[in-house]
Parts: sequence; structure tokens; C-alpha cells
Amino acid sequence: MPHDLPADTSQYILMLRITRREMIYSCYHPAVDGSLVCGREAFSASASLLTEVERVVYSREELLQPFKKVYVLLPTQRFLLVPVDVAAEASPETFFRAVYPAVDGEEVLETRLPYVGAALLSAADGSVASFVRRTFGTPVVLHPLAPLCEYFYRKSRVGNFAKVYAQLYDGYMEVVCFDKKGLLLANTFATPATDDAAYHLLNVWQQLGLNQQTDEVQIAGDAVARRELATLLRRYILTVGPVIFPSQRHTIGSDAMQLPFDLTALSLCEL
Repeated sequence: MPHDLPADTSQYILMLRITRREMIYSCYHPAVDGSLVCGREAFSASASLLTEVERVVYSREELLQPFKKVYVLLPTQRFLLVPVDVAAEASPETFFRAVYPAVDGEEVLETRLPYVGAALLSAADGSVASFVRRTFGTPVVLHPLAPLCEYFYRKSRVGNFAKVYAQLYDGYMEVVCFDKKGLLLANTFATPATDDAAYHLLNVWQQLGLNQQTDEVQIAGDAVARRELATLLRRYILTVGPVIFPSQRHTIGSDAMQLPFDLTALSLCEL
């Protein structure tokens, strides 16, 4: 790790990203340059998700210190966006079960997105959600699309054209799309190969009726994967480029650019 945490972490922010394959942790002091501490731990496929999360958390003493704030990202393809005024009319469970059947041990999370004007409802392993709440006090537990929607909404306000933002990571792609009216689409796709990512993005482009000459795609993620995807997309779309890494985060630590972009976006959003 590039930086050791001090004995007093009360002003540090801890962010966890938990999938069935791994846990990424990132902690930093917002006012201290170079303070980023991060790591990645792979999970065993033969053990339960809860068992692996407990193993990693208890083996890392730095994760058990008190933090100013704790965020936990739980990616899933089972999620639903509901306009904020509609979300007030019923419980999150009611809306979610109208779309997805119940699964044993599943919990429905709700995150309000003030800029987008929606509530993001997502499924979570109830045992994992309970564990992080017991361990970290009052963590904010949410879907990775939440910070991506809020962060890119503000970026999309520049210009009069539509923008499609894609995050590539670990065989999945999160996509959020905006025009001047607001959010057009937010989704996550399994993309084991670059061709799969290109197919889904071009399908989104066609379904939304976007303009090949004026609208644009911006891609975050591994540099090699970004270049491969951009090469395919430029056959059909004029403006394709990388997501520009936020200037506010260049000094936080040398590993910041290696993290999934949803963690970077989360560090810049107050959710």
C-alpha cells in the first residue's frame, strides 16, 4: 500500500466495493494529498459471500478503525430507477417486487439521487448488508450506478448534445445516458468481451435515437479495454473518447486512477 493510515482515522472516508469475486477497499483523508490507501482482495468461489467478506474485513486491521464516513457499493443487475415523486407513493419493496421476484435473503436498498430526481432501488445480499452495518456503524450502502448517475449528470450539463458514459470493469459495463432534459438511461451489462460492450452500447445508441455526428460516448476503465472499445465504436460514432479523470482527485494518491470509476465518482458525490 502506498500510504499507511494514521492511528486516528476519524477524518478519513472508507469506501468498499463488494462483488461475488472480490472486495476493493479505498480510504483517504479529503484534505490530505497522497493519503489514499487502497487494496483488492479476491474471494474464494467455494465459500459464501458473507464468509469471504468477513474474512477480508477481519484480516485488515485498518478497516476496523473508526472512520468519518463509510460507503459500501454492492453491484447487481437487479435494480430499478423510480422518479422521486412516484417513489413517495409506495414502499421501495412494492415497486421492486413489481419487476423482480423475491429471492431468499435478499434486501432492497433505496438511494435518493437529488440531481437526477430519482430513487435507485437495488437488490443486496441481506446477510452482507447486515454485516457491514454491524461492523461499520451507519455506512451508506448503495448500487454503483448511484454515484455514476449523480456525477455524470453534472458533467452532462455542458453543451447541447447527448452524452453516453460507460464504465468497464471486471467483465461488466455500467452505462448512463443524458441529454439536456436529464437522464435517458442507466443500466449495467455483462460484457465478457469487447465485442459485447460495443454491441450493448450501439444498441443503446439505436434505441435512444442518438445522433452519430453530434452526440458522444465517453469511456472509463482499463486503458487497454477503453482503446479496444473506442476503436470499434468509432466505425459508427464520430465522437468517442475517455472519461477525463477529475482534477480534484489527481493529488489524492497514485493508485486513484486504477480504481473503478464508480469509487472516484462516489468520492465526489454527497450520497
